[in-house]
Amino acid sequence: MEDVRSALTAYVTEGEPPIGLSGDAVLSAARLSRRRHLLTGVVAALVVVLALGLAVVVLPHRGEVAGPACPATSNTRSALVDRLSCVVGNAVRSLVPPDARITRLTIPGETPPADPFHLIADPAGDAPREALFHLGVRVTDARGSGSVYVRMLPFPNSVVPRCEPADGECSVEQLPEGALQQTTSRETGALTYRAALSAPFGYVQIWSNNSGVLEQDEVRLPEQRPEPVLTADQVRQLVLTPGLAF
Repeated sequence: MEDVRSALTAYVTEGEPPIGLSGDAVLSAARLSRRRHLLTGVVAALVVVLALGLAVVVLPHRGEVAGPACPATSNTRSALVDRLSCVVGNAVRSLVPPDARITRLTIPGETPPADPFHLIADPAGDAPREALFHLGVRVTDARGSGSVYVRMLPFPNSVVPRCEPADGECSVEQLPEGALQQTTSRETGALTYRAALSAPFGYVQIWSNNSGVLEQDEVRLPEQRPEPVLTADQVRQLVLTPGLAF
């Protein structure tokens, strides 16, 4: 686990990140990043298959959902951000009602990007993939407001998933794609479905809750809809969708 500690430390500006896989572990890494106050719970939906011309998001058991064409290359960090942002946006939009209002969750004083799914990349080196990629969006529909969050770390098989007492309802399984952890909890006050995959290409965590308020340290989130924006199965599907890689 010392290799994981060293790798995660490269992404923070102070302090030492915790070891092990749990919501708190990855959240702590994000909190100590350049945007440490932006999402302290751990977004959304992410995933996709990239195609030239017309991009198509392929979700397990959902068939094909047409979306805007995504960039085909990612040889620079900017290009990688554009590609991942496009596929994340296509994936999330395919799972929420067509008339849902999607807005970016921001810290005070931050100007939201034109595209709410534009990923933040906190650099940790010169290579395009050497960064902590993250975002959070608020989704509002007829049932109320909720959120989706995404965290991506380019550390191949870097974290060993395990369930902790604070994780609430938790399970871990070994799949061909990698080690998958799923949790259901109310640690922040809101009902949260979370999935995390430790894979050969890196580590991805996606979660969805039933509050449209930005997650922050020691702040209890108000529940603003009966259930999270995405179901536990949808969050799981997003993490496991083929094509999700740096």
